[in-house]
Amino acid sequence: MSLEKIMEDMDIGLDSRSDITEKPVDEDSHHPKHEEGLSDEAVEKMESGEVEHTPTIISKLQGSVDTPEEFKFADKMTFYSMLRNIYRGKSILITGPSGCGKSSLGKILAGITNKPFYAFNFGDTMNPSAKLLGDTKFDKDKGTWFKPSRFVSALKDDRGAFIMLDEVTRDRTGDLGNILMPVLDGQKYLALDESDSADTVSIDKGAFFFATANIGREYLGASHDLDRAWKDRFTGGIYELEYLPANKELELIMIRTPTLDEVDGAHITDFARRIRELYKAEELNTAVSTRMCLTTAELVVDGMSLVDALKHVCLPFYPVVAGDDTERVRVIQVIQSMGDYE
Repeated sequence: MSLEKIMEDMDIGLDSRSDITEKPVDEDSHHPKHEEGLSDEAVEKMESGEVEHTPTIISKLQGSVDTPEEFKFADKMTFYSMLRNIYRGKSILITGPSGCGKSSLGKILAGITNKPFYAFNFGDTMNPSAKLLGDTKFDKDKGTWFKPSRFVSALKDDRGAFIMLDEVTRDRTGDLGNILMPVLDGQKYLALDESDSADTVSIDKGAFFFATANIGREYLGASHDLDRAWKDRFTGGIYELEYLPANKELELIMIRTPTLDEVDGAHITDFARRIRELYKAEELNTAVSTRMCLTTAELVVDGMSLVDALKHVCLPFYPVVAGDDTERVRVIQVIQSMGDYE
């Protein structure tokens, strides 16, 4: 069931807030609640314990949609506020370290909303203009012609697409932001400057944008912070996703690899915790991601020892650079200490 259908069934309209009116203050009353603008009837109900609770969008969502098992949130309200943003058409931007589940979350939310899903990764291109707009083709019979991109098709999809813009901070050309700003703000159009007639594409009113960004010193080509213009386009929809607490990460590992011994799962999350602490202390340049934990768990299930699995998965992220093996040695020491558990 789509998110719109759920909300329709719950009889909450987009203009539900318009029913809210301010109550006049009774200037002759000295009851503290009167000073807050409450009526005599409201005060009586509060004193008798008969307070009426008006359902809200988030409370209705909490009663109708379960949090996904395949993704663990440190705080469930994060999930429901994301659903609220999707329902309201407020774009979402997820920031956080690589491998913490940003892209996976986008796919999960698209599935819950039942919207057609389109993903565009900007970490793998040096030409965002071609990916977003399209490019010029040549045919010996037709001559030169402009072919619109898959992104254009997503914007025009009359089913209301869920459009994931992955790794938006990896663009080093500056073109990405210039092209997307009119798409994400109130103008809601895409200018096809490369086409013969410089057409503009109107965006379907049901289209929704979900963006991800890697921010930090360890990401090549990524900025250390979001540009203010990006933040403005996602006001109210920016979520800073961190690695999960150990207990939540263990739950996720056990859901994804149910045949793993839970003791091994606990050792994997403990290893990740220790490496992340070293990263926070700036003794290492990168941390162990949830993705790396899951991959380690899969190898252990398939028969590799815990120590060997950790070395196989993690050491490539800590190479010897110009003869300096300080970080690699430090990680190996932590891995070897896990051998005490075997």
